Amino acid sequence: MTRCYGELGCLNITKEWYHLIFRPFNVFPLPRSVINTRFILYTEKNPTDGQLLQAETKETIMKSNFRSDWDTKFIIHGFIDTPLSNWVSEMRDELITRGGLNVIVVDWAGGSLPLYTQATANTRLVGLEIAYLIKKLTEYKGLRADDVHLIGHSLGAHTAGYAAERTPGLGRITGLDPAEPYFQGMDPIVRLDPSDASLVDVIHTDGRSVFRLEIPGYGMSHACGHLDFYPNNGKEQPGCALSQEGAATIPLTLIKDGIEEASRVLLACNHIRAIKLFIDSINGKCPYVAHRCPSYQHFLSGNCFKCTSGNCALMGYHASLPITTTRQNISENDIAVGSSIPVAPQPGKYFLATGRDFPFCQRHYRFTIELAKPKTAEPWVQGHLTAGIFSERGAIRSLDLTPKGTARFEHGTVYQVVVTNPHDLGDRIRKVELAWTHDMNVLEPTTLCLFWCNNHLYVKSIQVETMQMPSREKRNTEYSNKLCAPKRDFADIANRGTYSFYDNCKR
Repeated sequence: MTRCYGELGCLNITKEWYHLIFRPFNVFPLPRSVINTRFILYTEKNPTDGQLLQAETKETIMKSNFRSDWDTKFIIHGFIDTPLSNWVSEMRDELITRGGLNVIVVDWAGGSLPLYTQATANTRLVGLEIAYLIKKLTEYKGLRADDVHLIGHSLGAHTAGYAAERTPGLGRITGLDPAEPYFQGMDPIVRLDPSDASLVDVIHTDGRSVFRLEIPGYGMSHACGHLDFYPNNGKEQPGCALSQEGAATIPLTLIKDGIEEASRVLLACNHIRAIKLFIDSINGKCPYVAHRCPSYQHFLSGNCFKCTSGNCALMGYHASLPITTTRQNISENDIAVGSSIPVAPQPGKYFLATGRDFPFCQRHYRFTIELAKPKTAEPWVQGHLTAGIFSERGAIRSLDLTPKGTARFEHGTVYQVVVTNPHDLGDRIRKVELAWTHDMNVLEPTTLCLFWCNNHLYVKSIQVETMQMPSREKRNTEYSNKLCAPKRDFADIANRGTYSFYDNCKR
């Protein structure tokens, strides 16, 4: 089946668009007059008073503030969304603040309403509209396709892919939690995929299955770009579970941002987190460094920690800088201006952890704890471990080293974990204070440690490392970040006790 839309081109519905489970129904888009796609341009000259661009009306383009010597960013909203949403104006403002950008907001609110099946079809026509505008901007203003960056949330991410199919040489697409229903498991022609642009970077934040009996996930879990970022494993974001303190923020959001934003937090907190992370990355001073890893559990275990062989990439706005860093905000975070990432990021899945609220960006610390095994020690003990870190830059009073609640510590082995905190203590850690609490679970007899059992934890040394950044400058002086018990071969930490380790280990 084929349907044509004049100068925009034609759309087909072929067998690739059908799947018994993932996409059982397909329809053509609503008429252009119903969807009524509009393009609103914002620049430094008109940061809040948008200019309407009409591809069919040359005058609207020629008299606009559009500049072909600037990069062009399109913001594309998703399902049941409009350009009046708070996040659209927030992203627009952050982009304008960066300077030297044409920011075009895509308004397809007339086609983004239920039913969802129809909205997914409408995205194909919106994609044609975007491609046609790019064509006219190229014809009238000299725009280059490789200077175009499409930023789409949910259905907007796939819309960007459709626009890219008709725009050879498109520079970049950023998919912000691309919609799962009707797209995941489908042929690449149906969804966003790496062939759509020179760089396709994707942030996954709500990858729970849409078939869940509880609150479903709305975003794709499958990789669909060159660089696929999975903050907090890309499924459930900190502060979003209604059983957590995140629910307490809903009344405040209602007062501050209105019922629309409060509804988003209530129903789609994980889904919109990708938007918040991207916005925070535009001008934020903390770089979102993510590491390529087989899984999130491997990442949390500290197995993927160094920026070598293309193993790390910057998530968010600065994913557009995979080879050479030139932005001032990166230089302020230990990445030198003009320096190069050792190797361009390799395509794959990248993991990182973030906070539950602004600032979402966190510093990652890897703890490597060498456990001693004296004759009096049990083979293993189970419990909870926290740490205080002290450096020349400041202190973090309490870090949870057992994020799952408790952990099993086998004496004579090494326990390794990655934890996060918004504070940057630098590389020179002077002191670590460990606090140990033994745990017994009556439902698990093997964890019971009664009168005849030794519930102490024996620690030989601790090593604390800050996650490696791309192109960190060489330290002026070499030193060890290994910390040991003073004047002893190991520390004997009793239940509910603490012990301090210092950077005075014998070399």
